[in-house]
Amino acid sequence: MCARWCLAAVLAAGCFAAPAGLGADVAHADAAQVLIVGDSLAVGMQPFLGEMITDRHLTFDVRNGWTTPQGMEALRLDLQQFAPQTVVINLGTNDGSDPLVFADRIRRILRAVPSNSCIVWPSITRPPRKGAYKELNRVLRDAARRDERMTILNWDRMVAKGTVAMRDAIHPTSEGYRFRAYVTAAAVRRGCRAHPPA
Repeated sequence: MCARWCLAAVLAAGCFAAPAGLGADVAHADAAQVLIVGDSLAVGMQPFLGEMITDRHLTFDVRNGWTTPQGMEALRLDLQQFAPQTVVINLGTNDGSDPLVFADRIRRILRAVPSNSCIVWPSITRPPRKGAYKELNRVLRDAARRDERMTILNWDRMVAKGTVAMRDAIHPTSEGYRFRAYVTAAAVRRGCRAHPPA
């Protein structure tokens, strides 16, 4: 079931459902807002990010198995309620392998995100049975070179180097999720394009 959670900084250990019926005023109420949208890799980070980002409000809209189009629809609805300082996107792992299709989805997400919001997007890694993914990472990094709001976390390279412990070819162990949350939190703190993509 889709989880939309708000983690207040002062109550980072708890999970609270986002209030219903938030109006346009909310979109300008909190500049220190971080919105996390994504699939199971975002779900796995959820227990850890609140411990690591305690000076901002975190809102999770995450669900196992989400594709980028499903995440895009959730993002559009979220942006009607929130004006996040940072948007963390964990999408692409469940998409097909066509880089042109993925590039179009990235462009649509970039158009949807406010121009003054930073975007953190981890790269993709997955087993061959899920389809080729290197070209998806290429278009993701190409997009980041053109858009200074974007920071790419080189998750595929971290996994390839053995920097992070993996449970399978997609999902890390609990400690691996903690590490993913750690590098995500560091990128959120750095802000937009502190380091250009390699």
